Amino acid sequence: MEQAITKNQRWLSRKYLAYTMLTNFFFVSAVWLYFYRIFITDQQIGILDGVAFAIGLIAEVPSGALADRFGRDKMVKLGQLLAGGGYLIQAFGGSFMPFFVGQSIMMIGIAFVSGADEALFFGKLNFAHTSVNWRKLVMRASQVALISSLIGTIAGGWLYAINPRIPWMLTGLSLISSVFLIWSIKDTRPEKDKQKLSVELQEHFASIKAGFAQFRAPKLLLYIPIIITVQGLFYTAGEGLLRLVLLNRFHFDVFWGSVVIATSSLITVGILAVMHKYAENLSERRVLTLISLGAVMSLLLSLADIGIWGYFVIFALYAGDHVLYPFVSEVLNSRAEENQRATVLSVASFFRTLPYVILAPIIGYLNMHNNLEYFLIIWAILIFVAILLYLSLKKKDAFISMVKSGVSTQ
Repeated sequence: MEQAITKNQRWLSRKYLAYTMLTNFFFVSAVWLYFYRIFITDQQIGILDGVAFAIGLIAEVPSGALADRFGRDKMVKLGQLLAGGGYLIQAFGGSFMPFFVGQSIMMIGIAFVSGADEALFFGKLNFAHTSVNWRKLVMRASQVALISSLIGTIAGGWLYAINPRIPWMLTGLSLISSVFLIWSIKDTRPEKDKQKLSVELQEHFASIKAGFAQFRAPKLLLYIPIIITVQGLFYTAGEGLLRLVLLNRFHFDVFWGSVVIATSSLITVGILAVMHKYAENLSERRVLTLISLGAVMSLLLSLADIGIWGYFVIFALYAGDHVLYPFVSEVLNSRAEENQRATVLSVASFFRTLPYVILAPIIGYLNMHNNLEYFLIIWAILIFVAILLYLSLKKKDAFISMVKSGVSTQ
């Protein structure tokens, strides 16, 4: 249940919301493809996106271990500086190479931040594990992120018409400014004694291995199917090519596609406001199951040429991502070991990102040959199987918890 929060927790909560606002002003979200097309071909764009996301994926898991070992605040600040710098490099680029360098630096920065910022604020806020304060804060942050994204999308489209480089510059500067906002927030966990480099490397890889090992435990294992298939789909749609491909499939042009994204964001803000109000009454199992089934229906509806009704597919994928995230964040943060929390979150992000690295060239190839239906059907089946696995493992997890609770009371 919700519990009263301290003055410091209230201050940190406001910092978290402001940080979320600055890191979600993606002025390039609706124009990045068109900016690249001024200078490079679509084939080069595909190579650029695939390789850069692969680099980010490789950096994902080590970033969590580094954050747990050397300080989450340091990794978050370094990551946002790299991400912002990567955008600025691309803003002044005009060929494949500067775009590749900037995109790679940006993805490494995002990987450094992934999981570390959540773990930093979660640890500093120190909410009681029996309360829903963190869930409610993440829901509020999701609303802030959506509003920032909406403003960035609209402003970015307008600014692109003035100068295509402006949206990239503003996105980079917004990320860099977030570093100054959280500069005073320090990771106050006890620092480890300095050791030889070889020993540090051994412990570093041991931490990564331990992060993956935690997902073999029943308390986290049951979430892997949903993270890979459902969150993986949302990532492919939100961060990758799928959303643009589907908008084209439903015959939306650039302007109306932007309207679809903007209105989906606005409605999702309202949904999260309702969820924030009734957070204590929401069942994790029910929400995860319904969102997953909604993802299945979205893929199956996309098989037909439904035209303007495709709006509901884009909306379901957009809203589903933001509704699902607070629940996955809560269970991962609360069930992970304290000294492995950032590593666990990075491993989860690795699982969520991995499908797109594999699927990006497949989706591009199938769409080019008008065979996207193969992906839509196969991924819908995989999500349905993931739902069954989650429900089965959730039931087993509840039984084990009940048994342990019975033993502890004797």
